[in-house]
Amino acid sequence: MKNIFSKFILTLALAAAPLIAAQTGAAQTQSFKLERGGRVSIVNSAGQITVKGWDRDTIEASASDDESSQVRVQITGDARRARVSLSPERRYGAEVSLKVFVPRYAEIESIEIHRGDVDVSDIEGAASITSSNGDVMASRTGSLKVGSRTGAIIARDVKGNFVGKNFSGDIQVIGASGAVDISCFSGDITVQNIDGTVTLNSTSGDIRIDCAKDRIDATAVSGTVTLTGIGGDVDANTTSGDVIFRGPIRASGRYRLKSLSGEVTMTVQSDAPGFTATLSTYSGEIETAFPLKLDSPLQGPVNRRVIGRYGDGQAQITLDSFSGAARIIKGAAVKNCP
Repeated sequence: MKNIFSKFILTLALAAAPLIAAQTGAAQTQSFKLERGGRVSIVNSAGQITVKGWDRDTIEASASDDESSQVRVQITGDARRARVSLSPERRYGAEVSLKVFVPRYAEIESIEIHRGDVDVSDIEGAASITSSNGDVMASRTGSLKVGSRTGAIIARDVKGNFVGKNFSGDIQVIGASGAVDISCFSGDITVQNIDGTVTLNSTSGDIRIDCAKDRIDATAVSGTVTLTGIGGDVDANTTSGDVIFRGPIRASGRYRLKSLSGEVTMTVQSDAPGFTATLSTYSGEIETAFPLKLDSPLQGPVNRRVIGRYGDGQAQITLDSFSGAARIIKGAAVKNCP
Protein backbone atom coordinates (compact mmCIF):
# COMPACT_ATOMS: atom_id res chain seq x y z
CA MET A 1 0.00 0.00 0.00
CA LYS A 2 2.85 2.35 0.88
CA ASN A 3 4.57 1.69 -2.48
CA ILE A 4 1.30 2.37 -4.38
CA PHE A 5 0.84 5.70 -2.53
CA SER A 6 4.45 6.75 -3.28
CA LYS A 7 4.00 5.98 -6.99
CA PHE A 8 0.78 8.03 -6.99
CA ILE A 9 2.55 11.06 -5.48
CA LEU A 10 5.41 10.73 -7.99
CA THR A 11 2.94 10.56 -10.88
CA LEU A 12 1.23 13.79 -9.71
CA ALA A 13 4.58 15.56 -9.39
CA LEU A 14 5.67 14.55 -12.90
CA ALA A 15 2.35 15.65 -14.34
CA ALA A 16 2.55 19.03 -12.62
CA ALA A 17 6.19 19.68 -13.57
CA PRO A 18 5.52 21.01 -17.12
CA LEU A 19 2.86 23.41 -15.79
CA ILE A 20 5.18 24.74 -13.09
CA ALA A 21 7.97 25.20 -15.67
CA ALA A 22 5.62 27.05 -18.01
CA GLN A 23 4.59 29.43 -15.27
CA THR A 24 8.11 30.23 -13.99
CA GLY A 25 10.16 29.96 -17.17
CA ALA A 26 8.13 32.22 -19.45
CA ALA A 27 7.15 35.85 -19.05
CA GLN A 28 3.51 36.45 -18.19
CA THR A 29 1.58 38.25 -20.96
CA GLN A 30 -1.09 40.83 -20.23
CA SER A 31 -3.66 41.81 -22.87
CA PHE A 32 -5.81 44.92 -23.12
CA LYS A 33 -8.13 46.21 -25.86
CA LEU A 34 -7.48 49.70 -27.24
CA GLU A 35 -9.98 51.49 -29.43
CA ARG A 36 -8.99 53.45 -32.54
CA GLY A 37 -7.58 56.83 -31.57
CA GLY A 38 -6.47 55.47 -28.20
CA ARG A 39 -3.27 56.48 -26.43
CA VAL A 40 -0.65 54.38 -24.68
CA SER A 41 1.95 55.31 -22.03
CA ILE A 42 4.83 52.92 -21.23
CA VAL A 43 7.19 53.11 -18.24
CA ASN A 44 10.29 51.10 -17.27
CA SER A 45 12.96 52.45 -14.95
CA ALA A 46 15.88 50.22 -16.03
CA GLY A 47 16.44 47.66 -18.75
CA GLN A 48 14.95 47.82 -22.20
CA ILE A 49 11.67 48.78 -23.85
CA THR A 50 10.66 47.28 -27.19
CA VAL A 51 7.42 48.50 -28.77
CA LYS A 52 6.09 47.15 -32.04
CA GLY A 53 2.88 47.85 -33.92
CA TRP A 54 0.68 45.04 -35.19
CA ASP A 55 -2.67 44.52 -36.94
CA ARG A 56 -4.68 43.66 -33.81
CA ASP A 57 -6.76 46.00 -31.67
CA THR A 58 -5.14 44.89 -28.43
CA ILE A 59 -2.12 45.80 -26.35
CA GLU A 60 -0.06 42.82 -25.26
CA ALA A 61 2.85 43.22 -22.85
CA SER A 62 5.35 40.91 -21.17
CA ALA A 63 8.56 41.34 -19.21
CA SER A 64 11.52 39.45 -17.75
CA ASP A 65 14.40 40.64 -15.59
CA ASP A 66 18.16 40.26 -15.98
CA GLU A 67 17.97 36.80 -14.40
CA SER A 68 15.31 35.68 -16.90
CA SER A 69 12.75 35.62 -14.11
CA GLN A 70 9.11 36.39 -14.68
CA VAL A 71 8.10 39.99 -13.97
CA ARG A 72 4.46 40.96 -13.66
CA VAL A 73 3.20 43.62 -16.07
CA GLN A 74 0.33 45.96 -15.29
CA ILE A 75 -1.94 47.53 -17.93
CA THR A 76 -4.25 50.10 -16.41
CA GLY A 77 -6.65 52.72 -17.74
CA ASP A 78 -9.39 52.25 -20.31
CA ALA A 79 -9.85 51.61 -24.03
CA ARG A 80 -9.01 55.22 -24.88
CA ARG A 81 -5.98 55.72 -22.65
CA ALA A 82 -3.88 52.86 -21.32
CA ARG A 83 -0.70 52.70 -19.24
CA VAL A 84 1.81 49.84 -19.32
CA SER A 85 4.10 49.52 -16.30
CA LEU A 86 5.75 46.89 -14.12
CA SER A 87 4.54 45.47 -10.85
CA PRO A 88 5.79 47.45 -7.83
CA GLU A 89 7.02 44.11 -6.44
CA ARG A 90 9.88 43.93 -8.97
CA ARG A 91 13.33 43.32 -7.51
CA TYR A 92 15.04 46.62 -6.68
CA GLY A 93 17.72 47.56 -9.20
CA ALA A 94 16.84 44.74 -11.61
CA GLU A 95 17.06 45.47 -15.32
CA VAL A 96 13.84 44.44 -17.00
CA SER A 97 13.20 43.75 -20.68
CA LEU A 98 9.69 45.03 -21.41
CA LYS A 99 8.08 44.00 -24.71
CA VAL A 100 4.86 45.65 -25.83
CA PHE A 101 2.74 45.07 -28.93
CA VAL A 102 0.24 47.81 -29.72
CA PRO A 103 -2.27 48.44 -32.54
CA ARG A 104 -0.57 50.24 -35.42
CA TYR A 105 -3.06 53.07 -35.10
CA ALA A 106 -2.16 53.71 -31.46
CA GLU A 107 -0.64 57.01 -30.36
CA ILE A 108 2.32 56.51 -28.07
CA GLU A 109 1.65 59.33 -25.63
CA SER A 110 4.88 58.66 -23.76
CA ILE A 111 7.67 56.13 -23.33
CA GLU A 112 9.81 56.77 -20.27
CA ILE A 113 12.97 54.97 -19.21
CA HIS A 114 15.71 56.00 -16.81
CA ARG A 115 18.45 53.56 -17.83
CA GLY A 116 18.32 51.37 -20.92
CA ASP A 117 17.61 51.26 -24.65
CA VAL A 118 14.33 51.88 -26.45
CA ASP A 119 13.30 50.36 -29.79
CA VAL A 120 10.01 51.43 -31.43
CA SER A 121 8.76 50.36 -34.86
CA ASP A 122 5.70 50.12 -37.13
CA ILE A 123 3.56 52.74 -35.38
CA GLU A 124 1.29 54.91 -37.53
CA GLY A 125 0.42 57.30 -34.71
CA ALA A 126 2.67 59.91 -33.13
CA ALA A 127 5.19 58.83 -30.49
CA SER A 128 7.03 60.62 -27.67
CA ILE A 129 10.10 59.08 -26.00
CA THR A 130 12.12 60.25 -22.99
CA SER A 131 15.37 58.51 -21.96
CA SER A 132 17.96 59.49 -19.37
CA ASN A 133 20.69 57.01 -20.31
CA GLY A 134 20.49 54.71 -23.30
CA ASP A 135 20.11 54.54 -27.07
CA VAL A 136 16.78 55.26 -28.76
CA MET A 137 15.94 53.61 -32.09
CA ALA A 138 12.72 54.24 -34.00
CA SER A 139 11.64 53.16 -37.47
CA ARG A 140 8.45 53.47 -39.49
CA THR A 141 6.59 55.72 -37.08
CA GLY A 142 4.30 58.72 -37.26
CA SER A 143 5.49 62.08 -35.99
CA LEU A 144 8.23 61.50 -33.44
CA LYS A 145 9.58 63.42 -30.45
CA VAL A 146 12.67 62.15 -28.62
CA GLY A 147 14.48 63.60 -25.62
CA SER A 148 17.65 61.96 -24.28
CA ARG A 149 20.40 62.92 -21.86
CA THR A 150 23.03 60.33 -22.82
CA GLY A 151 22.88 57.96 -25.77
CA ALA A 152 22.45 57.88 -29.53
CA ILE A 153 19.14 58.67 -31.24
CA ILE A 154 18.45 56.96 -34.57
CA ALA A 155 15.18 57.49 -36.46
CA ARG A 156 14.21 56.08 -39.86
CA ASP A 157 11.13 56.55 -42.05
CA VAL A 158 9.26 59.09 -39.95
CA LYS A 159 5.86 59.86 -41.46
CA GLY A 160 5.56 63.38 -40.11
CA ASN A 161 7.65 65.78 -38.05
CA PHE A 162 10.69 64.87 -35.98
CA VAL A 163 11.83 66.76 -32.87
CA GLY A 164 14.99 65.58 -31.12
CA LYS A 165 16.96 66.89 -28.14
CA ASN A 166 20.08 65.25 -26.79
CA PHE A 167 22.70 66.33 -24.27
CA SER A 168 25.41 63.79 -25.14
CA GLY A 169 25.18 61.49 -28.12
CA ASP A 170 24.77 61.49 -31.90
CA ILE A 171 21.41 62.06 -33.59
CA GLN A 172 20.62 60.52 -36.97
CA VAL A 173 17.39 60.93 -38.95
CA ILE A 174 17.09 59.02 -42.23
CA GLY A 175 13.84 59.85 -43.97
CA ALA A 176 11.14 62.21 -42.69
CA SER A 177 8.09 63.53 -44.53
CA GLY A 178 7.69 66.54 -42.24
CA ALA A 179 9.86 69.16 -40.56
CA VAL A 180 12.99 68.21 -38.57
CA ASP A 181 14.07 70.18 -35.49
CA ILE A 182 17.15 68.97 -33.58
CA SER A 183 19.21 70.36 -30.72
CA CYS A 184 22.36 68.56 -29.54
CA PHE A 185 24.89 69.71 -26.96
CA SER A 186 27.64 67.15 -27.59
CA GLY A 187 27.38 64.87 -30.60
CA ASP A 188 27.15 64.80 -34.38
CA ILE A 189 23.87 65.45 -36.22
CA THR A 190 23.10 63.66 -39.50
CA VAL A 191 19.88 64.05 -41.48
CA GLN A 192 19.06 62.59 -44.86
CA ASN A 193 16.07 62.50 -47.24
CA ILE A 194 13.93 65.15 -45.54
CA ASP A 195 10.83 66.62 -47.16
CA GLY A 196 10.13 69.46 -44.71
CA THR A 197 12.15 72.30 -43.25
CA VAL A 198 15.29 71.45 -41.25
CA THR A 199 16.44 73.33 -38.14
CA LEU A 200 19.62 72.05 -36.49
CA ASN A 201 21.64 73.35 -33.53
CA SER A 202 24.85 71.76 -32.23
CA THR A 203 27.18 73.03 -29.53
CA SER A 204 29.97 70.50 -30.04
CA GLY A 205 29.75 68.24 -33.06
CA ASP A 206 29.53 68.15 -36.85
CA ILE A 207 26.32 68.68 -38.81
CA ARG A 208 25.66 66.82 -42.06
CA ILE A 209 22.58 67.24 -44.25
CA ASP A 210 22.07 65.10 -47.36
CA CYS A 211 19.09 65.45 -49.68
CA ALA A 212 16.62 67.92 -48.20
CA LYS A 213 13.81 69.51 -50.20
CA ASP A 214 13.01 72.57 -48.10
CA ARG A 215 14.69 75.37 -46.15
CA ILE A 216 17.75 74.68 -43.98
CA ASP A 217 18.79 76.53 -40.82
CA ALA A 218 21.92 74.96 -39.30
CA THR A 219 24.10 76.36 -36.50
CA ALA A 220 27.20 74.79 -34.92
CA VAL A 221 29.44 76.30 -32.26
CA SER A 222 32.31 73.83 -32.72
CA GLY A 223 31.97 71.63 -35.77
CA THR A 224 31.83 71.48 -39.56
CA VAL A 225 28.54 71.95 -41.41
CA THR A 226 28.20 69.95 -44.64
CA LEU A 227 25.20 70.33 -46.96
CA THR A 228 24.61 68.21 -50.06
CA GLY A 229 21.64 68.33 -52.41
CA ILE A 230 19.51 71.05 -50.79
CA GLY A 231 16.29 72.10 -52.53
CA GLY A 232 15.39 75.16 -50.44
CA ASP A 233 17.09 78.24 -49.04
CA VAL A 234 20.07 77.80 -46.73
CA ASP A 235 21.30 79.63 -43.64
CA ALA A 236 24.30 77.76 -42.19
CA ASN A 237 26.97 78.99 -39.83
CA THR A 238 29.61 77.74 -37.43
CA THR A 239 31.99 79.40 -35.00
CA SER A 240 34.83 76.86 -35.33
CA GLY A 241 34.79 74.67 -38.43
CA ASP A 242 34.17 74.72 -42.17
CA VAL A 243 30.90 75.24 -44.01
CA ILE A 244 30.64 73.13 -47.16
CA PHE A 245 27.81 73.22 -49.71
CA ARG A 246 27.55 70.87 -52.70
CA GLY A 247 24.66 70.76 -55.13
CA PRO A 248 22.58 72.76 -57.60
CA ILE A 249 21.25 76.19 -56.71
CA ARG A 250 17.86 77.62 -57.68
CA ALA A 251 17.25 80.79 -59.68
CA SER A 252 15.32 82.30 -56.75
CA GLY A 253 17.42 80.70 -54.01
CA ARG A 254 18.92 82.38 -50.96
CA TYR A 255 22.18 80.94 -49.61
CA ARG A 256 24.01 82.32 -46.59
CA LEU A 257 27.08 80.42 -45.34
CA LYS A 258 29.29 81.76 -42.55
CA SER A 259 32.26 80.59 -40.46
CA LEU A 260 34.26 82.51 -37.90
CA SER A 261 37.23 80.14 -37.96
CA GLY A 262 37.17 77.95 -41.05
CA GLU A 263 36.67 77.90 -44.80
CA VAL A 264 33.38 78.51 -46.58
CA THR A 265 33.07 76.62 -49.86
CA MET A 266 30.15 76.39 -52.26
CA THR A 267 30.33 73.89 -55.16
CA VAL A 268 27.47 74.37 -57.65
CA GLN A 269 26.55 73.20 -61.15
CA SER A 270 28.59 74.65 -64.02
CA ASP A 271 25.41 75.89 -65.74
CA ALA A 272 24.18 77.64 -62.60
CA PRO A 273 21.43 80.24 -62.93
CA GLY A 274 22.32 83.89 -62.46
CA PHE A 275 23.22 85.01 -58.96
CA THR A 276 24.51 87.93 -56.95
CA ALA A 277 27.44 86.97 -54.72
CA THR A 278 28.78 88.71 -51.64
CA LEU A 279 32.10 87.14 -50.62
CA SER A 280 33.83 88.34 -47.45
CA THR A 281 36.89 87.35 -45.40
CA TYR A 282 39.15 89.15 -42.97
CA SER A 283 42.36 87.16 -43.44
CA GLY A 284 41.60 84.48 -46.05
CA GLU A 285 41.32 84.19 -49.83
CA ILE A 286 38.35 84.99 -52.07
CA GLU A 287 37.87 82.77 -55.12
CA THR A 288 35.11 82.32 -57.70
CA ALA A 289 35.00 80.06 -60.76
CA PHE A 290 32.27 82.23 -62.30
CA PRO A 291 33.01 85.56 -64.02
CA LEU A 292 31.39 88.27 -61.90
CA LYS A 293 30.41 91.75 -62.93
CA LEU A 294 31.71 93.55 -59.88
CA ASP A 295 29.63 96.11 -58.03
CA SER A 296 32.30 96.30 -55.32
CA PRO A 297 35.87 95.36 -56.36
CA LEU A 298 38.33 93.47 -54.17
CA GLN A 299 40.36 95.77 -51.95
CA GLY A 300 43.18 95.42 -49.41
CA PRO A 301 45.17 92.45 -48.09
CA VAL A 302 42.80 92.03 -45.10
CA ASN A 303 39.14 92.63 -44.43
CA ARG A 304 38.39 91.82 -48.07
CA ARG A 305 34.96 91.89 -49.69
CA VAL A 306 33.60 91.38 -53.19
CA ILE A 307 30.07 91.98 -54.47
CA GLY A 308 29.35 90.88 -58.03
CA ARG A 309 26.69 89.54 -60.38
CA TYR A 310 26.69 86.51 -62.61
CA GLY A 311 24.04 86.46 -65.32
CA ASP A 312 20.76 88.02 -64.22
CA GLY A 313 21.87 88.05 -60.56
CA GLN A 314 18.56 86.63 -59.31
CA ALA A 315 19.79 84.12 -56.73
CA GLN A 316 21.53 85.51 -53.65
CA ILE A 317 24.78 83.99 -52.33
CA THR A 318 26.55 85.26 -49.23
CA LEU A 319 29.80 83.58 -48.14
CA ASP A 320 31.56 84.97 -45.07
CA SER A 321 34.65 83.75 -43.22
CA PHE A 322 36.76 85.63 -40.72
CA SER A 323 39.96 83.59 -40.93
CA GLY A 324 39.41 81.26 -43.87
CA ALA A 325 38.76 81.29 -47.61
CA ALA A 326 35.42 82.09 -49.26
CA ARG A 327 35.04 80.11 -52.50
CA ILE A 328 32.49 79.40 -55.24
CA ILE A 329 33.53 76.36 -57.30
CA LYS A 330 32.04 74.70 -60.38
CA GLY A 331 31.24 71.02 -59.92
CA ALA A 332 29.12 68.14 -61.13
CA ALA A 333 25.39 68.47 -60.46
CA VAL A 334 24.07 66.67 -57.36
CA LYS A 335 20.45 65.55 -57.15
CA ASN A 336 18.45 67.26 -54.43
CA CYS A 337 16.68 64.13 -53.28
CA PRO A 338 16.07 60.59 -54.50
